Formats: sequence, C-alpha cells, structure tokens
Amino acid sequence: MGKFCTSCGTALNEGAKFCAKCGANASPASKEVRTQPDQVVPNSETVLSKVGKQIKTEAKSKTVAYAKSIFSEAAPAYRSAGELALPSELVPATGDFAGEGLLSLLKSGFRGLAGSFKKTLGDKKRLGVVIALAIIWLFINLLAALDIFLLPLQVLSWLTAARGSLIGGSIGKGLVAALFARLIIDKGMLKSIKSGMSKLVSSTKSGKQAYAPLLMGAGAALMVCNLMISSNLQNTMVCVAGFALSVSALTRNGFLRRLIASISPKMQQADISAVMRGWALGFAAFAAVSFLPGGKNGYLIGTLLLIVGGVLAVIAKNSNKEVSSR
Repeated sequence: MGKFCTSCGTALNEGAKFCAKCGANASPASKEVRTQPDQVVPNSETVLSKVGKQIKTEAKSKTVAYAKSIFSEAAPAYRSAGELALPSELVPATGDFAGEGLLSLLKSGFRGLAGSFKKTLGDKKRLGVVIALAIIWLFINLLAALDIFLLPLQVLSWLTAARGSLIGGSIGKGLVAALFARLIIDKGMLKSIKSGMSKLVSSTKSGKQAYAPLLMGAGAALMVCNLMISSNLQNTMVCVAGFALSVSALTRNGFLRRLIASISPKMQQADISAVMRGWALGFAAFAAVSFLPGGKNGYLIGTLLLIVGGVLAVIAKNSNKEVSSR
C-alpha cells in the first residue's frame, strides 16, 4: 500500500523522508516520541500531594524546634517566686496530665525551682531587677527602723512591697519581683494580661455550674494573701502582682492546672479553669478585704467561701445524679 503526503496528498516514493511536491516531513512520528509526553509529564495531583506533605513536615519540624528553643529558656526565677500557682504557668501544656501523680508533680516543681535560680544568675536583665529591688527593700527598711518613713518612702514601699513578715513578706516580694521582671523583660506581658482579663470577664457567662469551683479558688487565694501580707494595706501591691500574674496565667497551662488535676483527678477541665479564675479574683478581692479592721479577715472570708463552694459542689453533684437516674 503506497504512502501519501499528509500535507498535500501527493504519492510518496518508497523510503522518501520528504514530499517531493511540498517538502513536508514524510517520516511518521516514532512510538517513542508519541509516548514520551505521557511518560515525562507526571500527574499534577500526585505532585501537589507530595509537595504538600513536604511543606507540612518541614513546618511541623520547624515549629517544634522553635517552641523548644523558646520555652526551654522561659524559666526565670520569678517562675518560682513563691505563689502556689504562677511559676510554671509560663510553660505551655505538653499533653494530658490528668493522671500525673502529686509527688511526681512536686518533684518536677522543685527541679524547676532550682533551674530557675540558676538561669536567673546567668541572665543579666533578670538579675539586675532582683538586685535593684533588694537594694530598695534594704534601704526602706533601714529608714523605717530609724522612724524615717515619709510619704515618698511609703509610696515606694507600697510599690515594691518592701515591708512584711519574714516568710509571708518574702513570698510577697517574690510576686512583686516576678511582675516587674515580666513587665521589663517580657514584651508580651501586657497582651497576656489583656487576654487573661477577657477570659476572666467571660467567666460571668459560665453559668451556675461554675460558681462552686470559682468560690473555692477565690477562698484559697484569700487565705494565701492573708498569709503573705496579714491584712496590711501598706503591702497590697502583693495583691496587685498576684492578680496580674494569675490573670496572665489564665492563657497558659502550667503548674496550677496540673496541681489541681493531680489533687482532684476526676475534676473536669472547665471546673479547673473556674478554680483558676477564682484564684485570680481572690487576689483582687483581698485588696478590699485589707481595708477591714483585724488581721485575719482573709482567713475567715476565705474559709467561708471554701465551705460555700463545697456545699454548692455537693448540691450540683446530687442534682446530676438525680437527673441521670430518671
């Protein structure tokens, strides 16, 4: 069977590579050439899938590395300033800690305490804050011992919580130092407090089920405040510092949440959050309690709130049992 030019239709001689009339290429496309496009061009969906997986893998590895580099260094001494909750609140949650034992938690807390002081000694900014406050505390107390306590000194004493007992006063000073250190060093501190305030305001919409843990958290904070400043109006800066640090801690998962979960493993996360909010409110409430005459009002009101919160918790538990039994 003769061959014809595909361009002009002229008959072609046997073995001819070009048409004698129009000069068109008379050689048929080889199988290799025809099949080459199918072999070279990969499936677009496959390419996109591989690229997407690679991007996700790289992003995940970089995120983990960044988080470790940041939070492994986020343990200054003010994390262990003395408040029961706040030190480890700077560390984000690493997973489910509901089954964490209390002893194990306390051990990790002490290890963090030791590491915190070690890191502070190597950080010039944090160490500078501590040294400056220590000098101010010494200066004010020396002048007060000499009956020199003018209004400017009183204001400075309030601002730095310079007065107070040996144990409680030291813890209170630690909280104030923690606040100053974070305000000076941590640029995101104010933003963290703002976010925590939003969570605190939202607690008013949590419903009656949040009243019991909220009151219990507030009662515990009132008792701790009374231990630190003994209803002394002069040292209410400790309450301000405790409130600010506690509110900031609401946006993080740390020691307080783990501690509550260890003590009450059956408590739901919503109730734990309510306790933390109550804890923050307790610091704010003690500033008002300090105006009352007497030195043990924090213990009395705190105990009352704990009792009321406990009663409400029992009532809510019995109500849930009745509903579930129907």
